[in-house]
Amino acid sequence: MHGSFFGGKGRPVVFAVSVLSMLTAGLVAAGLLAGSDSKGMAQDSTYERYDSGFVIAQPGSYDSADVAVIREIDAEQKKITFMNIETGKYYTLGYDGTTMIADKYGNGMSMAQMKHGDIVDVTFLRSKKKLAGMKLSDSAWVMENVQKYSFDLLSKSAEVGSGVYSLRNNLVVASEGKDAQLEDIIRGDVVSVSGVGNSVYSVVVEEGHGYLRLSDNEYLKDGWIEVGQEVIQQISEDMLLVVPEGSYQVRLTAAGIDEVKQVTVYRNQEYTLDVSGIEPEAPKIGKLVFAISPSSADVLIDGEQVDTSGPVEVEYGVHQLMVREDGYETVTQYIRVGEEMASISITLDKAEGDASAGSDTVNVTDSSVSGNSSISATDLSSFKIYIQSPADVEVYWDGVYKGLAPVSFRKEAGMHTVSLRRTGYVTKSYTVQIDEEEKDVTYSFSDLEKQNIVTVSGNSSTVSGNGSSDKKPNTTSGNTPSKND
Repeated sequence: MHGSFFGGKGRPVVFAVSVLSMLTAGLVAAGLLAGSDSKGMAQDSTYERYDSGFVIAQPGSYDSADVAVIREIDAEQKKITFMNIETGKYYTLGYDGTTMIADKYGNGMSMAQMKHGDIVDVTFLRSKKKLAGMKLSDSAWVMENVQKYSFDLLSKSAEVGSGVYSLRNNLVVASEGKDAQLEDIIRGDVVSVSGVGNSVYSVVVEEGHGYLRLSDNEYLKDGWIEVGQEVIQQISEDMLLVVPEGSYQVRLTAAGIDEVKQVTVYRNQEYTLDVSGIEPEAPKIGKLVFAISPSSADVLIDGEQVDTSGPVEVEYGVHQLMVREDGYETVTQYIRVGEEMASISITLDKAEGDASAGSDTVNVTDSSVSGNSSISATDLSSFKIYIQSPADVEVYWDGVYKGLAPVSFRKEAGMHTVSLRRTGYVTKSYTVQIDEEEKDVTYSFSDLEKQNIVTVSGNSSTVSGNGSSDKKPNTTSGNTPSKND
């Protein structure tokens, strides 16, 4: 019996193969082995596989892909809201520890490194609304720390650096990780701009602005305030300066006064500098020696013409200097006198076509400052700028208080900053471009948003918070819409 079971040499092998073939055929018939598991085996041509559409959510698995802009990251809920760059539609996906995140080169990143406004390649499971992977898009470009820019909402165009781009309708604008509006961005803000091709899809404020006011500035009126190298302006009653966020030395100069204070301005907050203890001393006088070409040019200091054939006596402090002559470009700048004797040399450039304004830097002392002033070839003194709304807010034009809205004042061509303030509300500022057309310009802005005000003793800091509104500024010039930057 032993011999008949094995059947002789080689039979045990044949028997084993036969048994294995029988088991395999049985499993296939029972549907327990998929086609991929029986690779290399003969398949029944009548066997049909049923696709239920079920997808196992394994790390990296996905059924949809997209190029999108990150609109919001909710770390607590582990959710991200995206904007599809093609359709402009928003959608939200959840993420977890299996979500793969990478830079544009494929190197791993953490979720904390991803930012509001980033343009990313996204993979996800549509039915589960689960983010499978997110990679900084290699088709996108990013310009960081941009200070030279302008945004035209009417023409949907942007000048960034030396390039011109189109603005997408559903542009993502962010500040401090929150939604913002282009109207919230003013001169002096530092931004990052992202896009694909010739289109801008996101603008993120990297460094914003706050506000600085002086309290009890009786002796400083008509003097000058310098905030670091960022701001220089003549002091007026109830002024409110828009200042880039950061820490600065503030220099205050007036007749017999030269004071330096240290301040820190936070984004969207108002800092009140107490100057009540500042009193004037006997003013110091410096002498300026001018070398002007052409020699026939008129030289004006603080609006008054001076004789430059000999030394000109000027009080210590900041003064406005203007040099002009027919057929030449006018030079206008600020100088600070801080020595007993200093020299100034200016050569005017010949005007090309119509006379236009220019600016140079003149070193009067080691700590002198310079600035620019626009001079319009068109007389606009008979035309006005109207700020219609919101009503009853304080209106500041380039930091100078103009009254409560609705209010009007003389039209000045050029780039300007208008600030709207009301106690208990978020202060808002806008950059506007005023043209040289001989007609009035009217502005209507968004309502201010309410905020709680917190006043800190000493040099008080008024916290105004950050808010947004769905309304857009409305600008008209006569009966015709005007560009609003």
